[in-house]
Amino acid sequence: MAALGTWSFSLPAVEKMKSLILKGQHSTDCIEEAIAGIENDRETGHYIVGRGGYPNRDGLIQCDAAVMEGTPGRFGAVAALHGVGTPVAVARRVMERSAHSMLVGEGAVTFAQEQGFTLEDNENMMSPESSKAYQEFVEKNDRCRGHDTLGLIALDLQGNITVATGDGDKIMCFCPSFHVVQLMKQGLSPASACQTVVNDIQRRIGKGAMFEFGLMAMNMKGDVGAASSVEFPYAFWHQGSNTVEQNIQLPLQE
Repeated sequence: MAALGTWSFSLPAVEKMKSLILKGQHSTDCIEEAIAGIENDRETGHYIVGRGGYPNRDGLIQCDAAVMEGTPGRFGAVAALHGVGTPVAVARRVMERSAHSMLVGEGAVTFAQEQGFTLEDNENMMSPESSKAYQEFVEKNDRCRGHDTLGLIALDLQGNITVATGDGDKIMCFCPSFHVVQLMKQGLSPASACQTVVNDIQRRIGKGAMFEFGLMAMNMKGDVGAASSVEFPYAFWHQGSNTVEQNIQLPLQE
């Protein structure tokens, strides 16, 4: 049994996952419920693309989300979804009820409505901070605000493992998650596997061109590890521990 989350703002989600796992909930249910509290909160929206997040160039908040189950190998994702404060919940419905693995834009919106999700006006998705940021962008031609993402991993009592995340524009070019899993299958610990992958990416593109990148992993024993190109805080809990712990992974040094 274990739970893992990226960045310091994942602490409440990891606390929630711990509670749900100990109650015997399925890992996917744990992920969906825990991540919704952050996705749908205007106070954390400026960290991730969710309610209260920064809008696109047209002033519209659009969300990406993905969820994957390890044991059955199922996957579901949405991209450019607007009007829904819990995009991971929609991604899960794609995984469970759609003939496709990924839906985008208006197709994702239509699917969400068909699944019973209420489509909200963009104004309800905005926060004072995101509205101000967009106004500055329009009036001053200010740079587009960046955003982060929230990644969660849950391993439940039955040995089911589920992961969820929302952004990976540059990361996906290198398939790091697949690489980490293959290295763990060869016997590397999660920490060693993550570090090997980050080292490989930096070697391939050069230290000067390295982008901000944090990678975390968990094996089926509940062991966790992380590596990064930036200071990378994460929260984790594992069987045998009474509390959720926080750690800061320092960037790779050569």
